[in-house]
Order: sequence, then structure tokens, then C-alpha cells
Amino acid sequence: MLRDAPFGWYATSMFSLVGLTLVEARGLAMGLPRVTMLGEAVCLALYYIALTGFCRSFLSLGRWRKLLDNLTVPVLAANVALIFAEKLTRWRGPGYVLDEVFQAALLVLLFVRGVAARREGFAPSRFYLIAFAFAAAGIVINDLNLHGILFPHSNLTRAFDAGIALEALLFALALADRNRALSALVALDGLTGIANRRSFDGALARAWDRARRSHAALGVLMIDVDHFKRYNDAHGHQAGDEILRKVAGAVHAAVLRPDDVAARYGGEEFAIVLPLAEGEASRVVGERVRYGVRALAIPYPESPTEIITVSVGVASTRPAESGIGPGELLTLADQALYSAKRDGRDKVVLAPLERVAAAAVRSA
Repeated sequence: MLRDAPFGWYATSMFSLVGLTLVEARGLAMGLPRVTMLGEAVCLALYYIALTGFCRSFLSLGRWRKLLDNLTVPVLAANVALIFAEKLTRWRGPGYVLDEVFQAALLVLLFVRGVAARREGFAPSRFYLIAFAFAAAGIVINDLNLHGILFPHSNLTRAFDAGIALEALLFALALADRNRALSALVALDGLTGIANRRSFDGALARAWDRARRSHAALGVLMIDVDHFKRYNDAHGHQAGDEILRKVAGAVHAAVLRPDDVAARYGGEEFAIVLPLAEGEASRVVGERVRYGVRALAIPYPESPTEIITVSVGVASTRPAESGIGPGELLTLADQALYSAKRDGRDKVVLAPLERVAAAAVRSA
């Protein structure tokens, strides 16, 4: 987490706000106005720099990134310079107005960055935009009150603190949402959009432990696209990739329960882990995969069936009783898959129980 750039900028912005609060409280109490003003300038400048850094690193932008960077950096530099000019000199009138103008311009640019990210489909930007709305409301209320426009006889300076506090909370939610989205992407296969090999291995290990503790059954399917290499060589890799995406959709559609996991195992191979599934129940899922791929009716004239088909190997066991490990169960499903291919492809083969028993004896 500490190596994550958005988190680092977020933490820096929070520390700068804490520093600003401490400087204002301790500096005035100690009677050091010059030191207090310098401390406030440093903390405010650091806050705006960290806020901009957070926004740039957090939001995933495409076409608008360079343009917004070219606009944001000069406005940020002007904002920082005016903060020091306004805090450390007696240039109060025009300096204060310019400071507010450039502060507003910076916030608008950062808000526009969030709108652009939202339009490009970056989901965590919704928290980002709500956070900016609260921060902007607090800043506007505070500034209007200081100028005597809004409730001139009341002290609303805490509106700024409230807006920034809500912004910080929502930025934290945005970071959590972003990390969750990134974790989901890491768990998915980039080509097909279903779970990848790493996710499958983790799901199998977790399902195996649960099945062993509860003395339940567990099924595994290994699926291979028939004649895929020949199809890939004849029609090209782009056509092959499209086949894999369509087959992945059929494999995923065959999985109906929340705990079942369908994944791309590698190349043209797919796999499914089925908690609480006996052998026959697992074979039914395999038939659902086979029929689902056939229903796509993807033309393949060179194949005996003239359409794309899959072969499926199925193995099931009760880990607490068989004594085999998940690796042996995968091997059994793989052997059943090759039996399906030897028998003419476009078939589902269930590993016989005696094979599972033999594997258990070998592992003992």
C-alpha cells in the first residue's frame, strides 16, 4: 500500500492538513505570527500539491490526460506562489483575490479531470466527484462568509474544515473502490474476461479445504477446444482469440451457482471447480458446457462436425475420504479429457471411481 502512488499522495494531503491545524493552534498561542504564517503557507502549498498529485495518479485518463496536465501544472504553480505571497507579505487585497481565483481554477480543473474519467468508464471516480462537491461547498461557504456575503454576522469558517473532512472520507472510499477494482482485474484473464489460472488455483484450494473439513464432495472439469491449433494456424490468431472469447462465454454460462468458478486455465484450455458436486452432477455441468459451445454454431468447415466443439474431462472426489490432493484430482480430470479426445472429441468423460481410488493409494 505504501508503494501505491495515490495512497502516498492522499496520506501527504492528510498530514499537511493536520500540520495546518497544529500550526494555527500552537503558533498563535506562542505569539509567533511570522512563523505561524510561514507554517500555514508551507502546509497549504503542500496540501494543494498533494491533492493535485492524488488526482493525477488516482484517475485513469486516456485522451484528456495530457491536455489537463498542461493546464493544471501552471495553475498549481501560480496557486502555490500566491499562497506564499499572501501569507508572507502585506499584499492582502489583490493577493487574496488572486489566491481565491487560482484556487478555484485549480479545483475546477481537478473536478473536470474526474468528469472526464467518469465519462471514460472509470467507476471509482464517482466517489471522487462527490468528494469534490463537498469540498467545493465548504470552500464557497467559507469564502462568501469571509467577504460578508453569506450570513455576515455568523462565523462559518468551520465550513471549510467540514468540507475538507468529508472530502478526505470520500477519497478514502474512492481508494478502497479503486483497489477493489484493481484486485478484480488482476483476478481476470485479459483476453476472455473470466477468471484466470491464478484465480482458479486459489478457488480450488479454498474449495478443497472446505470439502475436506465438511466431508463433502468436490468436482473439477478440464475443457479443451477441439482442433484449436489447426484452426488458429488456418484462420489466424485474431480469429482464434475470438473463438476463445466465445467459448469462455459458454463455459461461464454453464456455471450456475455462486461458489462455482469457471476460468481460463491456459491457451485453449478452460477449467471449472464445482464445490459440493458428486461425479454425476459434475458430468452434467460438463454436458452443459459441451452443448453450450455447440449452440454457438461457430463455423469450422475443416472439422468433422463443421463447427467448433470442446472435449471435457471430469473428476470428482471427497477429499476427506479419498486422501488425494487437488493436484491429483486435476490430473484425473486431465486424463479424462484426453480420453474424450482419443474417443473422437466433442465428448464428456467422467474419470472412473477406481481411478480416484488408485490415485489415493499412490498418494498414501
